Amino acid sequence: MEGWRGIAVPIRIEVLDRRHRSLLGDFRNQHDSLVDYLKRYALRHAEKDLLARTFLAIDVTSETERLAGYFTLATASVERASISPISALDRLPRFPIPAVLLARLAVDERAQGQGLGRFLFEEALGLTLQLARTGPVAFRMFVTDAIDETAARFYDRFGLARLGDGYPCRMVLDLKPLVGR
Repeated sequence: MEGWRGIAVPIRIEVLDRRHRSLLGDFRNQHDSLVDYLKRYALRHAEKDLLARTFLAIDVTSETERLAGYFTLATASVERASISPISALDRLPRFPIPAVLLARLAVDERAQGQGLGRFLFEEALGLTLQLARTGPVAFRMFVTDAIDETAARFYDRFGLARLGDGYPCRMVLDLKPLVGR
């Protein structure tokens, strides 16, 4: 979305494919695992392995496009016993709860502090809610694994509940109140 409100730079969201390879090499983030995933595995997971889909936030302010951030979505399930602290889910069956996993969310270090992380999270959640409302499959949870305490605090602001104290820390959001059913 170009010129999205709240972000200092105009960006465009695109699904990662082969034409984006030239953008991946310059991506920088304080977590090497997030950089490594993007450069080594994201395209393979989307095209060959069918494990996840990565969405790129492309900075379109200069003549040369630059990757400002990305997020990756995949499917998951959450063990019912692990979500016992969330009382709204007490009546669910005692089998794994289907979910969409926000597998990665990263902002290039040169674009941090401009609201892009929030925007990417909202994009990921928006796509998930769209699928929950109209898609051919059903699922109840939005899940992520916070890489560190900073990430956990970020997800706390969106109402995700922590299921543990260690890192990575599994965090979940019950989608039923957001889907409106």
